Amino acid sequence: MSVDSFIFAHNKRYMNKIERISSILIKLQSRRNITAQQIADEFGISIRTVYRDIQILEEAGVPIVSNMGVGYSIIEGYKLPPLMFSISEAIAFLLAEKQLRIQFNIDGYELFRNGMDKIRSVLKFANRDILEKFENYIGILELGEIQQESNPFHVLEPLIQSIIEHKTVKIEYSAIYNGKTTTREIEPVGLFFMFGQWYLLAWCKLRNDYRTFKLNRINNITMTDSLFEKTHPPIKDLIKQIYSSPPYHNIVLKVEKNALFGIGSLKYNHGLVREEVEGDYIIQTYKTNSLEYFARWYLSFADKSTIIESMELKDMVKNLINKLR
Repeated sequence: MSVDSFIFAHNKRYMNKIERISSILIKLQSRRNITAQQIADEFGISIRTVYRDIQILEEAGVPIVSNMGVGYSIIEGYKLPPLMFSISEAIAFLLAEKQLRIQFNIDGYELFRNGMDKIRSVLKFANRDILEKFENYIGILELGEIQQESNPFHVLEPLIQSIIEHKTVKIEYSAIYNGKTTTREIEPVGLFFMFGQWYLLAWCKLRNDYRTFKLNRINNITMTDSLFEKTHPPIKDLIKQIYSSPPYHNIVLKVEKNALFGIGSLKYNHGLVREEVEGDYIIQTYKTNSLEYFARWYLSFADKSTIIESMELKDMVKNLINKLR
């Protein structure tokens, strides 16, 4: 190995070590506790290397606390310098910002844009200039169908406050299947993402059971002073329990490629889980808990599609066509 090659390899290993230690510091900033094993697994290093990296951070003046059986943490109140983003990370945020601009209402987009401004503020001047120039190379085709439904940012803050403080909220909720609006007092357990939409899982006092609420169907929300009456399991456990054998219908369609533009992003709202290319067609797999709702949507492109799976869907589509006749 030449001297130049040796120096290059040495510098590369050194930079990788700096990047790893910086990433460990970010993990310590973003979590209450993290164990040595979690760090080792995440970065693919040995426990002994973790100990050495933690020691380097401590020698650099970072006040790290080691709690036996709990993990590492940073002393509360310690102020670290602002995080520095790489240009690749900043561009990734920029792409997300452009995409979300047409998917969120003004309030929701403002939240994200404010966060993006903070990211810009900690970039180096050179990278900031690159980001501003790169912005001119990003275009968005605005399709009206993406903005058909309102977005849930007006309910997020009270929901988060409710979950943290264990206080109930009253909501006005419009059911998608009949359009009726009901007033419910609920105990929010948590939020989850499914089929391209955000949902709330909560204990509903009106139904005396756990219920799923689509966030953008919540018209109004009010905090109360009433504490939760029940102790709820973690949302991950509840989702497994409630959706382990859900009443979903499996649907497989063979759709002409030229029909996909008309379908647009609505396919995600109707439970798309997989797409496969087959010549001039796309094989789409859906899961839906409302066969009639899906059938009525399917009629909009039925002439360019074939139902491969779900005899129930075929029968329902035929019945709808007969009613039209």
